[in-house]
Amino acid sequence: MGNVFIIGNGFDLDLGLPTKYSDFANSEYWPISESENNSAKEVDKKEAHSIKTPTLEDTIETAKNRETWFDLEGELLEYSKLRDEIKHKFYVLSNRESPNNVKKSVDYLNRLRNSLNEYIISVQQKHEVCKDCKASDVLKAIVENGYFESVYSFNYTDLNTIANKLGISKEIKYTHLHGNVSDKSIILGVDETKLRKGYEIFHKSSSRYYRSHDLYNALSGAKEIVIFGLSFGSIDYSYFDRFFRRISEGESISDEAKQYITIFTKDDDSRLSIVSNMRNMGINIQRLYAQSHFQIICTTDDGEKQELNDFYLRLRNNSKEADNERFRQLANMIP
Repeated sequence: MGNVFIIGNGFDLDLGLPTKYSDFANSEYWPISESENNSAKEVDKKEAHSIKTPTLEDTIETAKNRETWFDLEGELLEYSKLRDEIKHKFYVLSNRESPNNVKKSVDYLNRLRNSLNEYIISVQQKHEVCKDCKASDVLKAIVENGYFESVYSFNYTDLNTIANKLGISKEIKYTHLHGNVSDKSIILGVDETKLRKGYEIFHKSSSRYYRSHDLYNALSGAKEIVIFGLSFGSIDYSYFDRFFRRISEGESISDEAKQYITIFTKDDDSRLSIVSNMRNMGINIQRLYAQSHFQIICTTDDGEKQELNDFYLRLRNNSKEADNERFRQLANMIP
């Protein structure tokens, strides 16, 4: 099986695209508050007793205004997950909720999804990409290698649109894990966990756009794995949990059999965050290093030039073009 390339939001950010949830939250595409539209409407008497209970929209708006790094999907998870009853001075947060309030939450999620889709489309159309950055260099090296047959994107942006802006003419066949904006199929929600009754639709796998993928098998069979811009937080770690556990808990293997796993991240803080997230998920980091050619390269660290040069050299030496040249040379040696 071919090599694997996986991109997360850090890939788009390195290219200069404003695709953070906080960018969306501060844009004109952020959905207008329902409370502003309905301020003059009377409150349903049946719901009057829970008027002080925060709605999903209230919760999201509060988080948006409070946090610099706004984690939209994290807030969706915290609001919708199964929880113990929490007593408050004015109300009780519990797993019991009126059907009307659940419907409001689902409607708001759909408004967020549609607005986010329109925002990403506008970003693709209006913003140029940085051609002098690590994301651009790595993508070109991946394409030139010729053996990266499995490409996965956690982003909503179109990778081929980005590639064309970078001067890459070859079409990249890849899989959107969370949908894409071209057909309005983006998936916004949470991974598999216990949610409150009525909120099961918040699961990403409940989306009608959710599709099967072969990421685990692709990772398991690859010699070279490159991951750019993923934080390995709780939202997306489930995609990699089984793979990293298999490596770190497995029997010792020869150096030749070890997989090359290269993760690109912004700086040392994000590197430490990745290591911490993996460790919190039960991965033995020392064993992971021992059982694979594992490395994390910081895109803003000039001290890692040698590691970066070695990475590019390895992709060139093990490229399809290099192999074809070696085959031609061998063929010419045959009398």
